[in-house]
Formats: sequence, structure tokens, C-alpha cells
Amino acid sequence: MNILKEAKLCFLLFLMGVLCIPVSGKKRAENFRVVDLRSEYQVNPIGIDVSPRLSWRIQSDYRDFSQMAYQVIVASSLTKLNEEQADVWNSGKVLSSQSLGVSIYNKVLQSRQRYYWKVRVWKNTREFSEWSAPAYFEMGLLSPQDWKSGWIGYVPGMPGRVLYFKGTFVPRKTIKQARAYMSGIGFSELYINRKKVGDHVLDPAQSTYSKRVYYVTYDVGKCFDKAANSIVVPVAPGWLGTPRLRMQIEVTYLDNTTEILTSDRFRSVTSGPIVSSTVFDGEIYDARLETDKLYAPGIPPGLMNKEWAWAHNTDDPVGKMVAQKVEPIKVVERITPTLKQEVRPGTYVFDAGRNLAGWVALQVTGQEGTKVTVRYAETVYEDGTVNQENLRNAKSTDTYILKGGGVERWEPRFTYHGFRYFQIEGLPGKPRKEDIVVKVVRTDVPRTGSFECSNPLLNDIHKMIVNTEASNLHSVPTDCPQRDERMGWLNDMTVRIEQAIYNFGLSRFYPKFMDDIQDTQDAEGTITCVAPYRFGMRPADPVSASYLLLAQKCYEFYGDKRIVSEHFDGMKAWVDYLYSRTSDGIVDYSYYGDWCPPRDFLADPNGSGVSKDTPGKMMSTGYLYLCSEILSEMASALDKQEDAARYARIAKKTAQAFNRHYWNEEVGGYASNNQASNSFALYLGIVDANHIQRVVDNLVEDVKKHNYHLTTGNLCTKYLLEMLTKYGYVDVAYKIASQTTYPSWGFMLKNGATTLWERWEFLTGDAMNSHNHPMMGSVGSWFYKYLLGIVPEFTHPGFEEFTIKPYMPKELTFAKGSLETVKGTIRVSWKRERGMLMLDVTVPENTKAKVYVPGKDIKMITEGKRSVSHVREIICLPKEGDFTVLSVPSGNYNLRCKL
Repeated sequence: MNILKEAKLCFLLFLMGVLCIPVSGKKRAENFRVVDLRSEYQVNPIGIDVSPRLSWRIQSDYRDFSQMAYQVIVASSLTKLNEEQADVWNSGKVLSSQSLGVSIYNKVLQSRQRYYWKVRVWKNTREFSEWSAPAYFEMGLLSPQDWKSGWIGYVPGMPGRVLYFKGTFVPRKTIKQARAYMSGIGFSELYINRKKVGDHVLDPAQSTYSKRVYYVTYDVGKCFDKAANSIVVPVAPGWLGTPRLRMQIEVTYLDNTTEILTSDRFRSVTSGPIVSSTVFDGEIYDARLETDKLYAPGIPPGLMNKEWAWAHNTDDPVGKMVAQKVEPIKVVERITPTLKQEVRPGTYVFDAGRNLAGWVALQVTGQEGTKVTVRYAETVYEDGTVNQENLRNAKSTDTYILKGGGVERWEPRFTYHGFRYFQIEGLPGKPRKEDIVVKVVRTDVPRTGSFECSNPLLNDIHKMIVNTEASNLHSVPTDCPQRDERMGWLNDMTVRIEQAIYNFGLSRFYPKFMDDIQDTQDAEGTITCVAPYRFGMRPADPVSASYLLLAQKCYEFYGDKRIVSEHFDGMKAWVDYLYSRTSDGIVDYSYYGDWCPPRDFLADPNGSGVSKDTPGKMMSTGYLYLCSEILSEMASALDKQEDAARYARIAKKTAQAFNRHYWNEEVGGYASNNQASNSFALYLGIVDANHIQRVVDNLVEDVKKHNYHLTTGNLCTKYLLEMLTKYGYVDVAYKIASQTTYPSWGFMLKNGATTLWERWEFLTGDAMNSHNHPMMGSVGSWFYKYLLGIVPEFTHPGFEEFTIKPYMPKELTFAKGSLETVKGTIRVSWKRERGMLMLDVTVPENTKAKVYVPGKDIKMITEGKRSVSHVREIICLPKEGDFTVLSVPSGNYNLRCKL
């Protein structure tokens, strides 16, 4: 339509009383654009099984960009999308700044269908962006009826072995598309014509298999030849214990006819060269058992002979099939280790350079039958050999038996280890540098945060925390990667959540773990100490507020309202159960409390990690209060006002009981008046206003009494640093964080740590002595929340609005860092130099920040060369204490202030 015709049409509409602004008269802006389109927090996902929430970011060439409106169109083909034929959904022009969690309303999406979408946004009534580049999402199998395959396995024999399920496929015609929907549990891989499909390892994600089983979708259309194709699926016991396979491959030909290969095609089953594979003990591989027949096509399905058995139908596991939402586990790094020592002839000990999770890949040449053994450990004895005592019952050993005849390359596939050192025995000759590679393995979540400051010790602590967290992301946030445990402990998670979410992108990882927690819940509302529930206590210790905190943080950081809604009833049930366990307002049980304070503060220095000075029931009651408060906030976010009021009342009653039982008027503190009790009460925000200063004074005095060392365990260490900082003692908190003598993070580093220890003490025996344990890492969130000052707001989720409020210890001259958010990158950098404070901040597009500047006089604060009060984009808000508060829209800002 030309502009003259459009103008005439608008004139006619005007006469009819309809307001019309000619599109041709609007301005397509070139200085802002829509990027990073995601569906369910993923880029172009395939095989999803929920109606996806759509999100995007905006890049702008100037400050103060705020999206006024958006339009999303969804089409069934790329051609239609390019022609703007929204045959699936057209949002129309929606007046909203929302760019996160946009749902496709009133549309029933179809299994297997791929949908294409794009978006454009308006800055104002006349300026709008070009359409974004197209994106897509593809649905998986949405109904149980879509599964034509059942579960198969081999029950009679081969316990502990990896089973190889095999089938042959000859395409009828030319293939247009093919998808493999596969779940081989415990762990599995897919091979087509001897080539592994994809780069995942340790698939699928572990779960409570009686409740939920994850399947993975692979695009295999380009994997098949026109002739006979061999399809082999090795399945290891993994976390299930007995291999099971459910797989169907759906082939679409060029003429749009289809063929489905069900589990019946893969009933030929045998054992192979992986003689044994377990999560804790490691893998034994006998290369002499390799045979070309294993991966060659031509074996009829179900053939039973000396080599192949018939896979049976099984009715377990009974959990519902769910598309794997979490990022896959992958090899994320390769390290060339250092040869530390030949401890005895033919026995070599290597150093990977840091404690990590993964395995060793070998390249060897030798005679048939030569056995090479790799033993993994976190420490070494005085004689240089590896010390595996703290692994307890985990053998953590891999064995490779050579077939002979040339260069052989091998690495384990269905186990992993936590280690820094490894000992190799049986090598045919001296190892060369290129013969040994360490492969680092974890869930492939992105790094999102960075931190650096003028104190190298704090930088090393930050690095140590990141290394520890990275070592414990294996589809579940584990407590350790090395010994006979590796479980998702909820009490550890209570204070670990924030540290991890600042350092890694966990928008998919945390919701998956919440499902794991939900799957442990019983009819009484109790959850378990560990999820998935492998061992531990039911009900969980009340300190397991992580169930609610996970939802709260996913809402704050990722704008994920769905997770709050889906788990609301489960969270209610858990809080109701805890409330039912109160007597005179006090929760009547505790297992762990503030776990593992320094040795002198343990109830039994030679036993468990229970604190002697911090009452367990006080901790339990405090967490009932905290959970009730969080639940009330989440109820309000969901517009459940009756629930919001009810849990606010429970919180109030619990706070009253807490103060009634544990406030000690004589000493002016809580319980034993120790660091843990007082910092916990302050963190909860339930201290009477008239008592706050006494509690803070006692807290500071206790820290000084212990020469600026902490006496807290895994939980209250977080609250100690945060409350000291909040109440004006950032320098005291800083002294604690920067200690190098026991107990401290610096003490760990001084004694060779590259990852956090489970205990404040350096111990190597067969007790609670993990050297790669994230539960003491909450100082990592203190770096981001207080030294950088980046804090999201619950009332403006997904960083729609957020706070930048850095606290600046006198001994630090600068701190800088960044956080990659769902809206874009936040950057903060501050530096003191020659009586001036330089505070540089970056606020992403379509967001707003409340920036706190430690300057008493606004006239002394400039942005560039102008006073901030004269910068158009900045709004000066009322002062708060010693801080001048500025409301700052998107852009880069260089704030300067005289000190």
C-alpha cells in the first residue's frame, strides 16, 4: 500500500471515529534492536514438553531505553514467518515493557511440531525496531500416547555390566528429518554407524525414577546412510543400578510419510568391553573384548545366540516421561596435568593443578593384557602416593586392559571422579606429556558472574568458590564430587543458592532441582534431606529452607513466576508440616542446625558437626519464620491474598515465640550470645528495634574477642558477614573474610586448597573430610551483594528494577565485576583514588537501577562533568543514611564523588 492510499484509508477511518496512525509515517529505528531470543530460557530448543515462555533482550545505542510495547508472531514454517503470516499466534501490539516470560495464549501446541517466531519492540508511539532474526522451538512428545515404545532391559544376568542394545535400520526412502527420543537409565549414549550422537555425557539427568524419568531428543536426520545403519545404545547402571532403555526414533521421509522405530528394534542386547561401571567405584574396560560385530549392522532384532541375548519388556521405572529441561553434562575443559613424582618404579602421580570433577583420558601402547590403573584422590601421603582415605567406600579407580597392537586411546564414559591428584600404575613405559589428559566434566551451565578487587586473597577465595561450585553441578547440586555421597543436600543449599546463582546461569538447573525436591514429598508434606532421595532423613531438617529459597531466587533473578506457581502447594505443605511440629511456637526437632562450626565449637569434636553453642531448635524455628515470610510474599505475587495473610500471621507468631524463648535480656543477645545466634536473629529481621544495637554490639565484640575470626558453621557464616556489613561494620566483615589463620578461607588457601573444604580444619581421614564442598562458600555471594552491591528486587523480578549499593572496606582500593542477567549485563566498578570515588555502572536496556553513592552532598556527585542533578536521565531520590540514592535508567554511567 503506498502512502497516498494509506492516508486516504486513514482519513475514511477518521471520519468513522477511528484513530489511525499510518505505519508508513512511523520511524523504523536503527539505533535499537532485538537480540537473544529464547524459549524456556534456551536458544532454539528441540524436544521441549511445555508451552514455552518467550524472552528477548534489547541492544540500544543510547541511554534510557525502555520498551513501550512489543509484538510477537509465531508461524508453523519459516516461510510463513518471513512473510509475516502468523498462522499460529500473533500477540498484536502489546503495550508493555515485558521482555521475559511472554506466554503463547490460548494455543494448543502439537507434539513434534517446530514453531518459528520473531519479535519487534517500540520505544515510543513512533519509533519501533526491525523484526528480530527468526528463532524456533520444537515440541517433544507431549502425551503418554505419543510413546509407542516400552521399557526394555535384561533382568536375568550381567549385573553391574554396561548393556549394549542394538538394532539395524534401512531407510525406505530419502530422509527429510529424524528425531531420536531416548532415555537410557542410569546413563546412556547413542551411536549410529559407530559415531556417537552429540556431545553429552552422563545422560540423562538423574531423578527419582519412580516419579520422573528424563528423556533426551536428538536430531539424527543426517546420521543415517541409505544402506543398513547400525544403532547401538550402551546403557550403564548409573544411579538406577540396573540398565533400562526406552527409545523411539521417528523418521520423516521427503514425501512426508513416517516410520517409527520402537524399542522392539533394539532388543538384541549384549555385554561389551565395559566390564564394570559404577558412579562411586569407577570403570573397568577390557579392550580385548572389543569386536567389530558390536557396532556393525546386520543383527536381527531379538536374536539369541552365544553373543546376543533377548531384551525383556520391563514395567519399571514407573515415573512419567519428561523432556530433559536442564543443560546436559559435558566435557567443558581439557587440562594437561603435571607429572608430580614417580613414587616407585612404574607408578606415577600426576597433579591436575586444582581439585575438580571429571576423569583421565589415556593414550597407551603395549602388549595385550597389560592392565593400567588410575586411582583418584584429593591429597597425597608423605611418600607421594595418593591418599584415598577420605573417599570412604568409594574406590574411585578406573582400569584399562590393553588389547595390544598399536596406539590405544581410552577414557571412562559412565562414571566421574572428584580429584586433584591421580596415580597411574601399569603403564608400559614412561608417560609422555601428550599421553595423559584430564577432562573436566559438569552440567554445561554458563558462567554469568565475575569479581575482582584490590586484595589478591579475596580474588583467590572467589576463584576457589567458583571451582568448588563448578565441581558440584552434575544435574543435581551435589555436596561433593569424590566420595561415596555426591548428593543434593538441602541444608547445604540454603546458603549456597545465592553464591551459585551469581556465578552461574541456573535458570534451568534450579527448576529441575525443585522438581527433584517435589518428588520426595509425601502426603504429610514432608520433604527429605537429600533430593533425589538416595539416603538421609525424612522429614528434612527445618533448615532446608532451600525449597522455598530456590523458587524465590528464580523469581528474583530470572523472572520465573511459573516455578512459584507450580510449587506453591508443595511449599505450603512443607511449611504447614513444620508449623504442625511446634510446641509453644518452637519447632520440636533438629538434626544439623548451624552445621560444622570450627572444632572448638562442636558438641563433640570427634563426632558429628552439631554446634554446642547454637541451639538446633532455635535454628529450626528461625527457618519456619523465614519460610512463612517467603511464602507470604510469593502468595502476594500470585495474588493469593488469603494465603499471604495466613502465612504472615504464622510468621508473626513464630517471631514472637523465637524472641520469647531465645532472647536473653541479661546479656543483650540470643541464646548463648554467640556469633551464629545473634547474626541469625538479625538476618531474620525479628529483633526488637530497642534491642538491635545491643545485639549488633555483642556480635562485633564477639568477633573481636576471637581476633576477627568466625565461630559459625555452614549456615550462619553467611548471616555473620551480611549483618556486620548491613549494620555499619563492613570493615569487621572484611577482616573476617581476609584472614589467613584458622579458621578462615585464607587458611584453606594457605594449606594448598583450590576448592573449599567441608570442615574449617585440614583433615584427611575417612570421616567428614571432603576437600571439595561448597557449603562454606556463602562469602561468594557477599562479594556480589555487598562489595559490588548488585541485588535484584522481589517486587521487580527478572531485574526489571534492581539495586546497586556497594559497601567499601577501608582496606580495599577498588572492586569490579559483572553479572549477566536475563535483561543484559550489569557492570559495577568502584575505585578510590586521591580523595575521589569513581563509581562506574552499566544498567542494561529496559531496566532501571537504584544506585547508592556514599556521598553526603549531592552537589559533590558528578556524572561526566555535570552534577547528577542536571543529568536528564538521573532522578535524585531521598537520601538513606550516608548514601545519596539515584534512580538510573539503562546506559553506562561514570559517577564521581569527593570523599
